[in-house]
Amino acid sequence: MGFCFAHATVEATGTCDDCKKPICTRCTKGTLDGFMCPPCAQKRYGRQKLMVWVKIGAVTALIVGLGVFGLMVVGKGSQRSSKAVDAGGEKDPYIQTLRETRDLAPCDKEAVRKLVLELMELKRYGDAVDDATAYFAKCEDFPRLRSNVIYALHQLGRYAEAIKHETALIERDPFDSDYWWWRAEDLARGNEHAKALADYRQSIANADGAGGSRFAIARILDTAGPAGQPCEAVAAVDYFGGFHGGSPSRDLIERTRGLDQTSSCGRTRGQGKQALPPPAEDVDMDVTVNGVEGTFLIETRCGTTVVTTAFAQLAGITPRQGPPIESIAVGAIRKGAPATATLVLGGATAPETELVIADGLPPGVDGVIGLSALWKFNPVIDEDTGVMTLDGPALPAQ
Repeated sequence: MGFCFAHATVEATGTCDDCKKPICTRCTKGTLDGFMCPPCAQKRYGRQKLMVWVKIGAVTALIVGLGVFGLMVVGKGSQRSSKAVDAGGEKDPYIQTLRETRDLAPCDKEAVRKLVLELMELKRYGDAVDDATAYFAKCEDFPRLRSNVIYALHQLGRYAEAIKHETALIERDPFDSDYWWWRAEDLARGNEHAKALADYRQSIANADGAGGSRFAIARILDTAGPAGQPCEAVAAVDYFGGFHGGSPSRDLIERTRGLDQTSSCGRTRGQGKQALPPPAEDVDMDVTVNGVEGTFLIETRCGTTVVTTAFAQLAGITPRQGPPIESIAVGAIRKGAPATATLVLGGATAPETELVIADGLPPGVDGVIGLSALWKFNPVIDEDTGVMTLDGPALPAQ
């Protein structure tokens, strides 16, 4: 295909649908008539776009005039109609002009986002979702627009659709703490508590400190109980107060301590002491499960500890009934069946550790030790060497 006509050192990714010149991504303009180079797009739509902006100016002037007139007559400013579209077409002239501007270049991110935000301002959430959906159907991903659509879907109570957008955001950037707890909220609303708990755990693992983990911590108690894993919430709050240095509210601490006692969470806390190797791609350690020794990596960014299918079978780890859950391990999202097992890490033991049985780990690696095992202890990192020492049991949040 050669190189772009405007950028001699950049390989072309397509051709202009009008003049057929080779163009790169930077030069590609999405229009109603296909993809064009900037000169052809300007030639075909420049005058048309100018007329649209003239209409926008006229409509704006009319709205201002009506507002002044309304203040003079009744002392109140006029408001644009917030009525939705009916069979007769768009009733709000300002929205109509925004749509006409968007239609000149359907993949123009700022044009579609301006339209969606204006519809949301008018509380026309269904229309906002429809216009955004049309954009996603034919244009490249736009995370900021997805965030807006998620809010609109929440206002409509359409949480299953919001989960689809949250999943797309997670797949695009799996290390963003916010995306995981957003999805956890909507999974919990749909009574998918086990999956929600795993997402809260991954959100906390992604967080660099209390500032990023406080949102998941605030809600995890409400999810862990219905998920049948109340002690996971206790471990989360203790980890937040101990390792992340957060300050749980008095109410949260009281609820946690009550849950701790009623669920006998002492049996799930880590025991013993063990120094772990400094985090690195090629550093591993031996971990024993049911008397079977395996090679595991240690990753603080891994939410739920991962084991391979082969190791699970060898160690007699039986998958638990329930939907598949996700965790980050070795730089990617791993999805698999949930399970529980006791892990022995040298001189430390992590009982009843939540696991994901998933494949795709590097050759020679049987699993990845994640937060579901680490937060059973008092993890302390030496700032000079990077060595993490597990000392059990975990200290309760104060």
